Amino acid sequence: MGRALVRALRDTGVRVAVLDQPGALAQHPPAPDVPAFALDGSNAASVQQAFTALRALWPDIDGFCNLIGFMKGWQPVAELPVEVFDEVVAGNLRAQFLCAQAALPLLHASGHGAAMVNVSSTLGLDVSKGYAHYSACKAGVIALTKGLARENAPHVRVNAIAPGLTDTAFLQGGTGRATAFGPMNLQRYGDRVPLGRVAVAEDMVGPILFLLGDAARYVTGETMIVDGGVYCQ
Repeated sequence: MGRALVRALRDTGVRVAVLDQPGALAQHPPAPDVPAFALDGSNAASVQQAFTALRALWPDIDGFCNLIGFMKGWQPVAELPVEVFDEVVAGNLRAQFLCAQAALPLLHASGHGAAMVNVSSTLGLDVSKGYAHYSACKAGVIALTKGLARENAPHVRVNAIAPGLTDTAFLQGGTGRATAFGPMNLQRYGDRVPLGRVAVAEDMVGPILFLLGDAARYVTGETMIVDGGVYCQ
């Protein structure tokens, strides 16, 4: 999803920098003209170091997409090891908080109506069996988005998208991470989607660009569902 977004932004002439896990950057290196900064999103010192390096390159930014998330196993709460719960919270909600907090000074330094877009999930709005730990994190991202929007208005707009099931490396655990799941029956899920298919990464690009851009200049604190119509049923 991040790679699709970077391609779209570069195609429109926007300068882009990438912050990601070392393993993900090694697996999918950005283009030579795209600055890249390795970080562990769940580690405060690592996040601060990466954003300090970014600020040395660019003292301000007009937009930030907080595209963080991974899943590890699906188990009922009664059977979920606490270390798995802690890892999922750290890699999702804590990481979104740390990166949002680090990005805010650069966004406030912009004089062009800066915007942040967080990435939640439809599982933050509804919960399936075995996903309560992940859903709790993504619901937290929605609440965090609302808080950030109110605290940083009118200078920085903050919104979120809530993707449905999307055919990316997330379905195996996450880019740059060890495979956590077996293959999923995407055709079976796609048959349930009113638009007739499972989402691909490029389906999320338009909503993110809209929320980052001036067309959404009067939109803040909102979560846009992007799931092909499943949640509206």
